[in-house]
Amino acid sequence: MAKREKIILLVMFIVIAFGGYTYFFSSNTKTIIGNSKQNLTDLKNFVIGAATNLSNEYISAADRYIIDQAEKVWPQDPFLKTGSLLTSEPFKASAEVTVQTVQISYTGFLQTSDTLIAIVNGTEYETGDQLNETGYYVKKILPSKIILGIENSPDTITLPLDEPINMALEEKE
Repeated sequence: MAKREKIILLVMFIVIAFGGYTYFFSSNTKTIIGNSKQNLTDLKNFVIGAATNLSNEYISAADRYIIDQAEKVWPQDPFLKTGSLLTSEPFKASAEVTVQTVQISYTGFLQTSDTLIAIVNGTEYETGDQLNETGYYVKKILPSKIILGIENSPDTITLPLDEPINMALEEKE
């Protein structure tokens, strides 16, 4: 046995011996059952006194305001009442879809020593730039076409040079 294990066993033996002595030979046990009605009355008086002292001394003006506001009647019920009964059938959500067309045209291409610039709807964009129309970004620029990416979608749109097209944007409400 290692020295550490011996120390642990010695401490454990001392704790067990003390616990056994306290359990079997200690005669200083007090019974609470004999005066239980008196103890209960004392406890109630203590709690009432403590609550009274606490409420009078330690509540700040901000806390008092919060308590006063919480006790007021609400002018409007904060809980949604739909009037429909609970059923075991799942809720069927319906969303209105409006289609908005956006005209995008790739009208020009500029190339400098280290930069490719596409002109879309009269605005210059580099690879990775977000188009003014929401949901589209420039994925790749080539002299004859650009490839537009759609946010949160693996789909792409190839737009040839100088051919305006109409694209449909879906908005869910």
